[in-house]
Amino acid sequence: MSAESGEKRKIHLSELDEYLASRVLDQESSPVCLSVSKDDSQGNVSITEIQTEDKIEEGGIDFELSPSEYQTLDSVNVSDFTKSTVYTSSAYEFFDFILMYFSDVEFLLDFNGSSWRIKILGFNEGL
Repeated sequence: MSAESGEKRKIHLSELDEYLASRVLDQESSPVCLSVSKDDSQGNVSITEIQTEDKIEEGGIDFELSPSEYQTLDSVNVSDFTKSTVYTSSAYEFFDFILMYFSDVEFLLDFNGSSWRIKILGFNEGL
């Protein structure tokens, strides 16, 4: 993972969409690069902004996780979401899912039309 260059911010995971929206608006047209890590078992995460020249590729896969899909999580291959650009309407749902498998994730993020566009750059599996 890249060297961190920003100040850590602690938020509750349920506030992630609002926080990320404010970060994307601050960046104007370029994607924002962040690291998110589990802070505690109460749903808090730490977020750090990172400087990078990486870009988000076009195309990718959809991530939509409805409550009924939680019943079949065993059939989901989490590595699919670490290898390509992911589109989702809820960053909260995506990172709630991803942080079940990884202790921290470094990613690029922007908003494309009506969905978040996320490219995972690195992760640590230790829980």
